[in-house]
Amino acid sequence: MTTAGLTEEATTPWAAVLDDAELARAARFAFPHSRIAFVAAHALTRAALAAATGAPPAAFGFASGPHGKPEALLGGRPAGLAFNLSHTDGGVGVAVAAVPGLMLGFDLEPLGRRTPPEVARRCFTASELGWLDGLPAADRAEGFLRLWTLKEAFIKATGRGLTQDLAAFWFRVDPPSVGFAPGRPGRPQDWCFAQRIVHQGFVAAIGLHGQGAGLDATWRERDPAGFDPTAGLAW
Repeated sequence: MTTAGLTEEATTPWAAVLDDAELARAARFAFPHSRIAFVAAHALTRAALAAATGAPPAAFGFASGPHGKPEALLGGRPAGLAFNLSHTDGGVGVAVAAVPGLMLGFDLEPLGRRTPPEVARRCFTASELGWLDGLPAADRAEGFLRLWTLKEAFIKATGRGLTQDLAAFWFRVDPPSVGFAPGRPGRPQDWCFAQRIVHQGFVAAIGLHGQGAGLDATWRERDPAGFDPTAGLAW
C-alpha cells in the first residue's frame, strides 16, 4: 500500500486497531511521515492477519523472537501463521502465510532509491556483483534493488538479521533462487522466493522456508483511500 501523500488525519482511524505498545512506539517517531508509515504498516498487518485467521484485527498481540522478529499471538498463544512486514519511503507491505512453523521474510524498496556503489561491493558476493555489472548501465539501479530485496527477505525470514555472514549466501534473480557456501547449514532447495514490481514504483520480494515449502504467492495492491483495517481484506 502506498503512503505518499497520506496525512496523520487520514491514518488516525487506522490507529484504532493498534494496541497501546504500538501506539506508544508510533508516538516516539519525531517526524510525521515516520508515524504515518508505522501506523499504516501495522494496521495493514493486523488486517492481513485477520483475513488469514478470521479473528478481529485488534485481537492480536505480538512477541519478539531472540533477534527481534515479531510473532503474532491470539489469546496469548501463537496464532498459527507466519508474517513479515516492511515499510519504506512511500510504501508499506506485509506477507502472511497461514501455516505455522514456516520462516517468512518480506522486503519492499522504492525503485527510485539510489545507493552508493560501495554498498553493493560490501553486501553482495562476487557472483552477484558479476550479474549486476553485466547489466546495461540503465538497468543497474533496479538490478541492485532486485538483489537487495531478495537478500533482505532471506535475512528477515531467518530472524537473525545482519548477525549472519552476507558472503555465505547469494542469489540468482531470474528466477529467484538462493545458493549457500559450503558448510553453511540448510539446503537451498528448502527455500522459495518470489519477486515483482508493485504499485508501479516498488520492488517487493518474499522468501519462504519450510519442509517441502512451495511459494504460490497471491499479490494484492491496496488503495489507501479505500483501506479500512476493520472491514477485512479479500484475498
